[in-house]
Amino acid sequence: MPEVKLTEEYGFCFGVKRALEIARRSLREGKKFDSLGPIIHNEYVVDELKKEGVEVIDSIEESKKNLVLIRTHGVPPEIYEKAKSLGKELIDCTCPFVSNAQKWAKKFYEEGYVVIVVGKKDHPEVVGIVGHTEGKAIVVSSSQELDVDLIRNKKVGVVAQTTSRLDMIQDVMNRLVEEASEVRFANTRCNTTQKRQEQVEKLSREVDVMVIVGGKNSSNTRRLYEIASKNCKKAYLVSSPDEISGDWFYNVNSVGVSGGASTPPEMVEEVYEKIKNLLGGGGYGGGKVDARQ
Repeated sequence: MPEVKLTEEYGFCFGVKRALEIARRSLREGKKFDSLGPIIHNEYVVDELKKEGVEVIDSIEESKKNLVLIRTHGVPPEIYEKAKSLGKELIDCTCPFVSNAQKWAKKFYEEGYVVIVVGKKDHPEVVGIVGHTEGKAIVVSSSQELDVDLIRNKKVGVVAQTTSRLDMIQDVMNRLVEEASEVRFANTRCNTTQKRQEQVEKLSREVDVMVIVGGKNSSNTRRLYEIASKNCKKAYLVSSPDEISGDWFYNVNSVGVSGGASTPPEMVEEVYEKIKNLLGGGGYGGGKVDARQ
């Protein structure tokens, strides 16, 4: 029977759990609020909250409620100022790891460093980090995107989007060391994200098929899929069990499963169980496998 392995780390990370606990506690207390952008990048969770009256808005001005929730990705400082000017109160669900990246970017900027953010330029987390440098930080996802004239013989401070892959950061750092007069790096990657990426890296090298579960617009989920695709010829990204195709598992000996940090753990488990059933439901070695071992 083919073997199905589930990484030890999957489902909601600390920051997502914290944000959802705050949001749900606020709802239980009878508070009415809108969310400035989706609280996390998972459509099922966003839809659940919408049923309880939480609307997703693109700007604070859109909200007709006195309370507005700041999502896990954080926001630039001007959002807090705008809320105050409009008389809005905020429920701040910014992930502590994201807050740490914002703090370091601001520190480097105020100390006169050229600030480099390794990440995806249009991602809301990165937009928030850049905002803490008065919009002056430079965002790159690879060394090829660096403008050497802006960093040559300069002091450079580097922070990373919390979900950035380690190889991306190393690629940028190697180039900076060649060109800058001084390079300081604040390791702002999320610990859970790092463990999850390491486990997917290891497991995807060992199996014939790798399935990553999560929102298609989730940055951390797509990072896992990128890692899996690099190591495994058959890698798939699905948002629910309904997207699973039995054709993927024809004539294979092993399947790996993992999920993004904004994916409900039960969704990952449903995908895992569906694959087991498709493959005959036997010989799986006791369920969950720690891919770090």
